[in-house]
Amino acid sequence: MPSLLPIIAAALTALAAFGSVCTTQAADLVDLYETTQPVITSNEAAFAEALRTVIVRVSGRRDAPARLGAALDDPQRYVQRYGFTTQDILQVGFDSMSIDRLLLEAGLPVWGRERPATLVALALPQSNGSLRWVSADAPAAEREAIERAAHERGLPLVWATLDVQDQAQLDPAGPPGAVLQLAQRHGADAALLGQSYGSGAAHWALFTDDGARRSSGAFTDGVHLAADAFAQAFAATGSMLDTIIVEVSGLADLEAYAETLNYLEGVTLVRSVAVEQVSGDTIRFRLAVRGDAQTLRRAIGLGRTLIASTAAGGGPGERLVFRYQR
Repeated sequence: MPSLLPIIAAALTALAAFGSVCTTQAADLVDLYETTQPVITSNEAAFAEALRTVIVRVSGRRDAPARLGAALDDPQRYVQRYGFTTQDILQVGFDSMSIDRLLLEAGLPVWGRERPATLVALALPQSNGSLRWVSADAPAAEREAIERAAHERGLPLVWATLDVQDQAQLDPAGPPGAVLQLAQRHGADAALLGQSYGSGAAHWALFTDDGARRSSGAFTDGVHLAADAFAQAFAATGSMLDTIIVEVSGLADLEAYAETLNYLEGVTLVRSVAVEQVSGDTIRFRLAVRGDAQTLRRAIGLGRTLIASTAAGGGPGERLVFRYQR
């Protein structure tokens, strides 16, 4: 196989000339710092509530506004753009760098764009003793409440049309394997299953590659169960950068290399990417990362561009190994 060095040189020239191509992560959210807020008492109160929503969404911590305290007393200092609708709804976008700095200086985490898409289904008991699963093909007030909570937390949901075979796999009390296979068939990374026991309450089970987590509470508490768990796994605390080596095989042409480089540079945790070594169709990249290797591995793994292979080493210079797939 010919050396990739000429290919890399050509790719760097092309990227310099035309700029980076936008790479879409599997579960990217582009509006983490934007929200809407009804104006109920005053414009100032609406700005303050909007800022609290964004702080929770970006930090992944529901207690973040309380921990920031007086730092949130002047919400308009963080505003990048805003407007009001004819229905007196505030539409506001906050400056991402200012919000991130505020959180990091307070010792709070920052949860970036890479967020697991979550298949969600809620079983409602019927008068004949059967269960009806709330899914994509049936409008329901319960689904609307869940979606509102998911939007506030920045959790991308997947509502699928579930056939009889699908529903047979949805067992909130069962093992994760079959449920995760169903989630993957619908393009999701995890599954959130609920079974209502009346009065707007449900038993919830979150299924991920790390196992199952369960809780009981309101319909919206399932969203909080998932968002809290994902924030713990994907958010990074602190502004210090670590060096992590990422080795990618299967880079046989210019397109594969350029897509991989662009993909790595687009990961929220990554601050810089440099080519360290080329061997056949394998390239070793040196990444400056805010966060540890396992958090980076999870973030990269949410996409479909790089498939995790193995990991080796520990501490500075830890190595993650992936294979590129088209």
